[in-house]
Amino acid sequence: MHESSTTASPVVRLRDVTKTYEMEGKPLSVLRGITLDVEQGQIVAIIGSSGAGKSTLLHIVGALDAATSGNVMVAGRQLDGMKPTELADFRNRHIGFVFQFHHLLPEFTALENVAMPLLIRGVSMRPALAQASEYLNLVGLLERATHKPAELSGGEQQRVAVARALIPQPDLVLADEPSGNLDSENGERLHDLLWEISRRERRTFIIVTHNADLADRADRVLHMRDGLLTAP
Repeated sequence: MHESSTTASPVVRLRDVTKTYEMEGKPLSVLRGITLDVEQGQIVAIIGSSGAGKSTLLHIVGALDAATSGNVMVAGRQLDGMKPTELADFRNRHIGFVFQFHHLLPEFTALENVAMPLLIRGVSMRPALAQASEYLNLVGLLERATHKPAELSGGEQQRVAVARALIPQPDLVLADEPSGNLDSENGERLHDLLWEISRRERRTFIIVTHNADLADRADRVLHMRDGLLTAP
């Protein structure tokens, strides 16, 4: 597994990012001018109450949604104005996602789920599965490679999701309440895994969480309140 290329610029660079939705004909400001730099290898935790805008911010950084205004740059690329096909390819190559509810494909094995980002990219089956085996081994689940999601525990499913997020060797991993659906023991194992991977591979993580223990281990903790980021 090779490292992502390093650049002098931050992996994430946001300037005055806003997001406004129309709700029953009235504007609803969810993000109200976010400015943020995240350097390579950093783990940034974002905490805050439900509805504060945390997930909206992750969706914009992850090129799943567009900002209403402001400047969004990830891995040296300006996201504003990119076409949908360009954004899809950019996500596949540069951003990994770990969600609370795994979003594994139930009809495929753990190995096939992990390989999916490479298969979507056009990598042929044999090398894609070989790389997926490496990443399942990294998260300690190689012996479960042929099991489908329904045959895995919640903690195992989440580790498969982590392997799937990492296999494209992304510049950035975005995690939205990654341990929110796990018991304390499996949650702690997942936290240990994320930190180990970040340090070993110099991956950059932005993690939205309500878990105080997880936030305390981050390099930086930011609080989101009323659509703004502050240090708690």
